[in-house]
Amino acid sequence: MKMMAIGLGKQAGAQVTHKAGFAHMAHMIPLFGKAVIKNAKILAGIAILENPFDETCKIEAMPAEEIEEREPGLQAESKALMPKILIPECDVLIVDEIGKNIAGSGMDPNITGTFGSPYASGGLKSQRVCILDLTEESHHNGNGMGTADVTTRRLVDKVDLDVTYPNGITSTLLESHKIPMILPNDKEAIQMCVRTLNGVKPEDARIIRIKNSLHIEHIQISEPLLEEAKRTKGLHIESEPFDFPFDENGNLF
Repeated sequence: MKMMAIGLGKQAGAQVTHKAGFAHMAHMIPLFGKAVIKNAKILAGIAILENPFDETCKIEAMPAEEIEEREPGLQAESKALMPKILIPECDVLIVDEIGKNIAGSGMDPNITGTFGSPYASGGLKSQRVCILDLTEESHHNGNGMGTADVTTRRLVDKVDLDVTYPNGITSTLLESHKIPMILPNDKEAIQMCVRTLNGVKPEDARIIRIKNSLHIEHIQISEPLLEEAKRTKGLHIESEPFDFPFDENGNLF
């Protein structure tokens, strides 16, 4: 339904669907989808489900007239397959990279908890979110950077606002396109997050680092989270604690 209303509808379809706001999205998308099925030449729909490791695990085709009935069950199945960070809360989340090839919103808020709308929730709970870099595949689209608190000069220098802003204008989620506090390098960006925590001593900061929101099978945690991680079903401790490896420019290897 979403791909008919917004994907096939392109910018015009997306703009009309989003105009009412995210509070009405659950109503708008099926409404537009049914109109497309009724009035356009839609032959069939193909549902592609992914497992938690970003691998295709199920493909199911259905005639156009069955999409409305069958898609909700497939969507529920897809949501059940979605990965998550098994530690539910932290003080600082470090995301090595965001990008349109990672998620439409730069980083998947269902994983990171960084929703640009008050009408959606879930994912990790954190006081501060730090984003370090933008993928080349994003082609300078920094969509989603506004949901972080701190970033690096490296990331901001890669952003083309003319490429980035159309996403915010169309979706009406301008919060996702604001520029976070900018620090010179990874080390200072992480330090700023730790320094501005409320009610947490720096040595007690619970930090989680992920490569991106698409690949979270391996994560890094700070020592204050170690005991909780040992008690968490599904987590395996892979190494002894070590210092973050910063290069001479203050950036993480």
